[in-house]
Amino acid sequence: MMLPYIIRAADLALRLVPANLREASAALGAPSWRGEWQVVLPTARSGLATAVILGIARAIGEASPVLLTAGFTSYMNANPLRGAMVSLPLETLKLVQADVPAYTTRAFGCASFLLLVIVVLFLVARKIGGWGPGHLSPRGQRRVAEASRRDVERFTRRGLSAPARVPSGIHAVRDGT
Repeated sequence: MMLPYIIRAADLALRLVPANLREASAALGAPSWRGEWQVVLPTARSGLATAVILGIARAIGEASPVLLTAGFTSYMNANPLRGAMVSLPLETLKLVQADVPAYTTRAFGCASFLLLVIVVLFLVARKIGGWGPGHLSPRGQRRVAEASRRDVERFTRRGLSAPARVPSGIHAVRDGT
């Protein structure tokens, strides 16, 4: 039920990757599979993670009416192929409707667990999806800083002056015009 949504959203995320990125990886001599793996997939990572989360949300949303009509049991069923299964959202509803203080406490425990599952899924999606194009993780920032330090050392060993640092977004013109 969720595969068509995931496939369509993933297709859109992959199509939104600029063609010049694919061309640039091919121009550098990378095989097409490597360009897709190391250029296209990291660029589309957040869109792919969003596609999976939307597919799961759609499946959960479509399953809710089925859960309400499929039956209910308050006992744990160890065999998933036989008998009614307990559903945590439906269990929470039934416990709150019972109007017994101990059951209400259990219902809040069920709701807290469901909230915890949602937060964990959100954090996993955020970790998989990343922060978007152009944002470096702390590890990536350290790697870029280390590469810059090595470049400065290499320039000083050769007796050259290090190139002037140009603020991002401003293109320097060497001839002074």
